[in-house]
Amino acid sequence: MKETVQGEMQQKASWVAGIDIGGTKTLMLLSTRDGDGQVHECRLPTQAAEQPEAFFRWLFAELKTFCEDSGCSWNQLAGVGLGFPGVILQDEGVLRNAPAFQWPEEDIRAIIAKFYNGNIVLDNDVNMAAMGEVDQGAARGHRHSVMVTVGTGIGAALVLNGELYSGQLGAAGEIGHFIAGDEGLDPGYAADGDAFGVFESITSGTGITERARNYFAAGKGSELSLIWSLAGGQAEQIEARHVFKAAESGDVAALEILELPLRYMARGLANITALLNPSVIVLGGGVAASNPTYYLNEVQARLKRYVVLPIEIVIAELGNKAGAIGALASIRRNLQRTDR
Repeated sequence: MKETVQGEMQQKASWVAGIDIGGTKTLMLLSTRDGDGQVHECRLPTQAAEQPEAFFRWLFAELKTFCEDSGCSWNQLAGVGLGFPGVILQDEGVLRNAPAFQWPEEDIRAIIAKFYNGNIVLDNDVNMAAMGEVDQGAARGHRHSVMVTVGTGIGAALVLNGELYSGQLGAAGEIGHFIAGDEGLDPGYAADGDAFGVFESITSGTGITERARNYFAAGKGSELSLIWSLAGGQAEQIEARHVFKAAESGDVAALEILELPLRYMARGLANITALLNPSVIVLGGGVAASNPTYYLNEVQARLKRYVVLPIEIVIAELGNKAGAIGALASIRRNLQRTDR
């Protein structure tokens, strides 16, 4: 009788959800627990709130509606994976370093339980994206992988022995504070947890944009440069994507602007390779995705002189769905452990 009841409960709780929460947009995926069924998708603007209770009331109301529209009743939802743009302290359930969610430092798991009492997995968005690439993307089949996201900022996630490694404070992978050279290390420099680190300020899309704007504002760039025309002849309108597009055409200014960021990125990846010996490093984020072939080739060309261990460098495959796919994979793993 007991086995029959448990079987009926497992049959009822046969769906899982993966949610990637961004500062402006949220992506929800809903699928069967075993992953064999259709994956339903819902995108919506993130309704940020000053207090976590108001936010999770909105989020789970939207999830409940999404479930019903997809043919999944609320009591069939076995678990939810949630990825946040910040650091999750796993033992305390506290979200930190999340500019879009400046909440009090309290256990958000207890707040979530007011709206959903099933299984929950919480992690930061880069970790979830890395799990997505391991589950279905560029790192599939690799037990030791690192994902590096190059966008507005820089982040990394470590998957070692098939499991995410979070570190003592849940901040493993905060490579923005790597030291890859002397650039930016003036005598008065001191690391600041609330600001870009030296590595991030040089290699990120924000850093490349600032570097390019300063280059032209200082009169170093010619008005004949493709960067100048792509930006409409205004230095303050130059973006990193303009620089990469121009570099692909051999633009002299673009090549000069990118030399240091690309060299530093290669050194950063070399340090990761030497320390962790992964079999693959996956490059994701807006900068890597906007010019994947050029970016990959240029980084690899510089990396060769810095590494002695074999390492595969690849571009992420899942795009902006990686975080939600990883959240799905993470909750499935959690439920498998619970079932044992």
